[in-house]
Amino acid sequence: MQNQQEGNNKSILYAIIIILLLFNLGLFYLWQKGNSTRDALTSENSSLAGTVKQKENLLAAADAMIAQYKSDSLAMSSANKKISTELAEKGNEIARLAFQLRQANSSSNKNQQLINELTKKLAVMGDRLAQLEKENVELKEKNATLATANDQLTNENTVLSKEGRRLKNLAARIQSSEIRIETLKKQWITRKETNTNRAKDVEALRISFNLAENKVAEAGERNIFIKITGPEGVTLSRDGEGGIAELLDGKSTKYSYKTNVVFEKDSKQVPATVWKPSNKLTKGKYSIELFTEGYLMGSSVIDLK
Repeated sequence: MQNQQEGNNKSILYAIIIILLLFNLGLFYLWQKGNSTRDALTSENSSLAGTVKQKENLLAAADAMIAQYKSDSLAMSSANKKISTELAEKGNEIARLAFQLRQANSSSNKNQQLINELTKKLAVMGDRLAQLEKENVELKEKNATLATANDQLTNENTVLSKEGRRLKNLAARIQSSEIRIETLKKQWITRKETNTNRAKDVEALRISFNLAENKVAEAGERNIFIKITGPEGVTLSRDGEGGIAELLDGKSTKYSYKTNVVFEKDSKQVPATVWKPSNKLTKGKYSIELFTEGYLMGSSVIDLK
């Protein structure tokens, strides 16, 4: 009886051990399955986080590309309507894909398709903008070279223009020719005027000249300033007749007297003028210079004994 009881107890113990073993095996199986599920969820979350980050980066790149297009590409392609249309279409396509990507679920297949498509579009757009920027740099360099050449040409034209005006002004100057100087005295008995080369006998100078032909110069009245300079280098003058004539180079000169003539473009003989010195003349050389409008028309020299 006792042996039978011991046998039953052993059977119960073995059954309990087997049950506990099976229970632990079940717990171990569930634990392993839970780890696999957690690993799958972790991997899925990591993948989703990477996709979200990729999406954010891609949208930021799209925004930057559109901003660059608006600020740069229109100006660079303004001279080429075909390029402008091409860039506008690419920009609109990127904006459309970026909008759809913002609306798409981050875990959907559509999201990944949009990411792939937008990535390709951005690469194409980036290459085109880079090409345009390179062309724009080359164009700026060419324009700078042209601007330099244009400035140089403008400067040359300015110099030529100034030189042309200078030559025209020179060509427009009237000139005197055949300047005649007569030194006169009156005969003591007849009182008729006669020529003399003795300085102390000279009572008057009769000066005459011709105006040379000049078709460039303007016709009209001219004031002729006549300067008589004695051997000592002093300008001779009489009270109320002489003065100062302004010259084109900013200087001035004294003159002995002036007269008025009418210039008519053709050669013309100017009536003689008579000038009487205030004092007796001395021996030596006397120069007679004719000025008008600030420049020297002509000159001549006489030598008195």
